[in-house]
Amino acid sequence: MIKIVEIIAKRNSRYQLNILKEDKPVKHILSEITMFKYDLFRPKEITLKQYNDIIKTAEYDLLFIKALNFISYQMRTISEVKKNLRKSTEDEKTINNIIKELKEKKYLNDDKYVLEYVTQKIEFDLVGPRYIKEKLIGKGIHFDLIDSHLVKYKDEDQYDKVYQLIVNATKFPIKKPYNKAYMSLKSKLINKGFSMNIVQSALISNKELIENAVEEDDLLIKDFEKLLKKYDKNEYEDKNKIIKSLMSKGYNYQLIKKLFE
Repeated sequence: MIKIVEIIAKRNSRYQLNILKEDKPVKHILSEITMFKYDLFRPKEITLKQYNDIIKTAEYDLLFIKALNFISYQMRTISEVKKNLRKSTEDEKTINNIIKELKEKKYLNDDKYVLEYVTQKIEFDLVGPRYIKEKLIGKGIHFDLIDSHLVKYKDEDQYDKVYQLIVNATKFPIKKPYNKAYMSLKSKLINKGFSMNIVQSALISNKELIENAVEEDDLLIKDFEKLLKKYDKNEYEDKNKIIKSLMSKGYNYQLIKKLFE
């Protein structure tokens, strides 16, 4: 027989059982759930089978509580919960059983997770569908499930968000040449996950908005004057070097030509 000689209450509804097993002291930490399951709130003797059952159940219960704590702060995907549990155990069977129980109790639901995630991003965030898809794939969601919900992200929704980002980017003067400002904004919009054709269309439609925000003339004159300290604009080769240098900075060729008139 195995003797439970002492029960010590710990924090967070945990208990320490001091046990004599083959006359050797052994300590185990159990959850309150396990304590109630096996009525362990007083010293007593138990069989080896009971002891093994208790320890196995205790390990499961503690892992289950760990999973509950993990999903209590925010919604999680099945993959995220599995990854978190693997920090504490390598027993895939136990992990799968915990996932099964969490799903049965409706604590885990990838379909609901994706629905809420996509809806929130469409309603509140200035990001495109590709961004959403990449984030969800990173959370372990299969792309078929993602696509089934992303169909609600219409082109007009994308365009509205891209337009808002362009407006935000042009609220203040842009201290760079137009071509660089254009390419920088285009890169930003693509990186936010919007479709290329939507980005291109929005940039073309709002070209004047970008042009008005760009202070290219003053910047061009400053860079031109710097180059005149090094090159003679009246010399053919120097003139070409000046033009090449300014164009590499993103300045408009027609504006550059006017400087030599």
